[in-house]
Amino acid sequence: MPVSSELLTAYPEPQLAAAWNASLDESRFASHYTSPEFFSEEYFLDSAPFAVLAVQGETVLGVLTGTSRGGFAVCGMHASPQVCIRDGAAEADVVVALLAGLKGRLTKQERMLTVFSWTALEGFRRAGFRERLIRAPMAPILIDLSRSPDALFREFSETRRNKVRRAIKAGVEVAELNIADDFDTYYELYAHWCNFKHVAPQPYDVQRAVFEHSGNRLVLCARHAGKIVGVSTFRYRKPGIMEYAANVSRREETRIRQNDLLLWKGIEWAAGSGLRYFSTAGSHFFLQKFGGALHTTYRYTMDRTVLRRHHAVETLHDAALSMFQKFPGGVQQAVRRLRGARGEQE
Repeated sequence: MPVSSELLTAYPEPQLAAAWNASLDESRFASHYTSPEFFSEEYFLDSAPFAVLAVQGETVLGVLTGTSRGGFAVCGMHASPQVCIRDGAAEADVVVALLAGLKGRLTKQERMLTVFSWTALEGFRRAGFRERLIRAPMAPILIDLSRSPDALFREFSETRRNKVRRAIKAGVEVAELNIADDFDTYYELYAHWCNFKHVAPQPYDVQRAVFEHSGNRLVLCARHAGKIVGVSTFRYRKPGIMEYAANVSRREETRIRQNDLLLWKGIEWAAGSGLRYFSTAGSHFFLQKFGGALHTTYRYTMDRTVLRRHHAVETLHDAALSMFQKFPGGVQQAVRRLRGARGEQE
């Protein structure tokens, strides 16, 4: 029986949703954003969310989800791909079906199509997509949760274990955020963090609605001396992956190491909840000390602009970066310091 594609732009009817979820139960990299609940995520309601299913009879063999805004259709992120292929399915046939559905929904206004994947997908390259490997610090670290929490904690670096213990000794307590009692305090901290990072915060109502959806998000709150000093959020899909989504805290309060403790508690919760993997939001220095292994992801892009200008700009950037990396170490450091000084002035 051939594999066909089915395009969805809203939550599916119950029978198809059940088949979709059954596929994810048998997919190694199933995540919240590859599930039917993707259509209920308030973050994406104004970004034309869509899903493409690869279907054989009544069985779903693969899924790809994404959003579209401003001429850009995007399926996933560097550290959070949104492509799942059912274990044991013929990858080539599934990819052909996903590509057919994906290209079939493209409009003339969408000039750039980007798909992130946990694994290399030969079918995308054959279809004319540009392949790019995503490495550290943008790629995630995957922690295998098949071991006990104690075994996972022993894989932390000695320094990270000591910092977790320091937070506990200092009296930091971690529990799930009480939305009714603590959301306003959280949102004040979140707005402060966004201002510090120079990013626009999500509107109050949107952020609250996201947190109030149960079954796919864990929100952990750290308190010290009765005060909220940090909040970490995690997305998950059982069975599948738990993803470290975000952390907010005040820089001047991080000396008590609440963020180390928050991340450990998230990993510990995931290990006890029937999940396969814990995925970090990237692989910068802080995240490298919690065990696991760097997982290279893949980005596939189709540039539909005149003269493929997006790809041309990227090629020039790559050439400039390659040249910069050939400079002596002292010159590289001087350039970084100059860029940092200019950033502070701005």
